Amino acid sequence: MITDIEEGEYGLEGFTYWKLFDEEIDVTIEEDVDIAYAERCAEALNNLSAETVNAIWEAAKRYCLYFMDLVGTDGNEFDNMGVKVTEDTPAEEIKSEIFPSVFIVNKPEDERVGFHLECNCSWEPEHGLEITILDGKLVYLGAFESCGAWDKFNPDDEWNFVNAI
Repeated sequence: MITDIEEGEYGLEGFTYWKLFDEEIDVTIEEDVDIAYAERCAEALNNLSAETVNAIWEAAKRYCLYFMDLVGTDGNEFDNMGVKVTEDTPAEEIKSEIFPSVFIVNKPEDERVGFHLECNCSWEPEHGLEITILDGKLVYLGAFESCGAWDKFNPDDEWNFVNAI
């Protein structure tokens, strides 16, 4: 599942296919991470439950709406967006505004599978979007903060849009 693995600046690097977006993305595997574990993470990425995928779309929509409110626009100023996002927009339509970049596998702290993804998004080009999954569940979605799966996530954090769904 992970191809063209070679030593890189931050550990091992390669590529994997993410069927949800139908594209190949970069992979970064932290130092001291077993390749077999990284492969389990790539397999989990491609087997996310419908519930988790729906949570990604809903949290991303909340992030987009929050950001539009923060900068004081109804979305008309975001010329590069193909979808006008409002409260009434079906959450899955946000997919076309998310552009996966890097699949990141951190050293595991236990037997669970955890990883995060760096993505670009139409509405926040400066900080992008991060998706963090632990044990098949979405635990963080917001601006890219390099949130590993074993980080502690505050349920009151307004910048973690998992908390908004």
